[in-house]
Amino acid sequence: MFKKDILIIDDSLTFCESICDLLEFEEPEWTIEKVHSGGEGIEELKNNEYKVILLDLKMPGMSGLEVLEKLNSHELVKRNYIIILTGEITIENAVNTLKYGARDFIQKNTVVDYTDSFLMSIRKGFEWQKERLHNEELVREKEKAIEESRLLVKSVGHDMSGSYYASLMLKLQMLKKKMEGIKNIYLNQILPEAENSDFSDDLIENFETMQKSILDAQNRSESVILLLKFFKELGENLKQLGDAIGIPHRPMKPVDLTSLVNTALHTYSESRILENPLIKIVEDYSNKPVEMLASEEDLLRVVINLIENAYKSMSGEGEIKLKTWCDQKNVYASIEDTGCGIPEENLENIWRPDFTSWKDAQGTGLGLVICKKAVENSQGEIYVKSNVDKGTCFTLKFTRLKK
Repeated sequence: MFKKDILIIDDSLTFCESICDLLEFEEPEWTIEKVHSGGEGIEELKNNEYKVILLDLKMPGMSGLEVLEKLNSHELVKRNYIIILTGEITIENAVNTLKYGARDFIQKNTVVDYTDSFLMSIRKGFEWQKERLHNEELVREKEKAIEESRLLVKSVGHDMSGSYYASLMLKLQMLKKKMEGIKNIYLNQILPEAENSDFSDDLIENFETMQKSILDAQNRSESVILLLKFFKELGENLKQLGDAIGIPHRPMKPVDLTSLVNTALHTYSESRILENPLIKIVEDYSNKPVEMLASEEDLLRVVINLIENAYKSMSGEGEIKLKTWCDQKNVYASIEDTGCGIPEENLENIWRPDFTSWKDAQGTGLGLVICKKAVENSQGEIYVKSNVDKGTCFTLKFTRLKK
């Protein structure tokens, strides 16, 4: 991982040798590399890692502050523990270097007078690196666990809504056809013969029991088919959940929130709302640009899902209001309905994947847990306010894109 323990970047050959002599005497096990210009230091840090970098502030050609700026531009500061060494400390120097990511600031002449403090600063850098590597390993393990969960969820969803569903549904359909055939034989052949013949009462009773068994089997098969359709829908949602928690996030691009809400409305309206004249749509869009960086595909599905929930909550009659607006920092969209509302005790639970408040209908969209994740993937937030029998309002909030 680390090429050596310490990298010294200083144009003074004499000072570099003195520091090396000091460190080798005090801590013989430490390994040291030295370069004598800012440019050499940057190239070295592009290709290698060190536990601690001792960086001279004043060097010809490229100063220590310029080295920090370059390292920042290459996103290298966050993995390096940089201690500034300078002949003269000023408030301006200290503020500027710390602003660009230096971790400590030491005056050169105090290295000799306070050697123990100097060594302590370096050891602090070693501990910082140890903690950084530990945290990065935790992040990798977390990402691996999330990715494995995503693949598992998608795999289960694919099986539930794909091959398993199709094979079971085919078997059930074939079973239904066979039972239908048996029922027809009974009704068209056996029953007429029984009515026109001198069959015993026991045999007629057996025929009636057979008829009841056939009808019961048909009813049960219909129930199983409905259950399979529910699992198919659940499987589709699991696949979408897998996409929503996927790594990495979908690419983001500039999106106009008003246009997205309007597109979602018309996409859903074409299939559902226009068929019911008792559902009133109110559109209140901002007359200013309401742009943000987001995954347009994910957010379109989110808004369609929220509109669908609003539609379902009103039992065929009511009002859906769609609104967009902005302030200096953020853009907003809200989807509000006059439906059944959500009880206050359930508001915290609606974001859980195992919770539903629908009593008479099954959801078919992303589900609120997936909506929330999709919004967060676009660096946004989602809020809800609701009153029972009065309605619900979901609000989306995103950082406004500056021109």
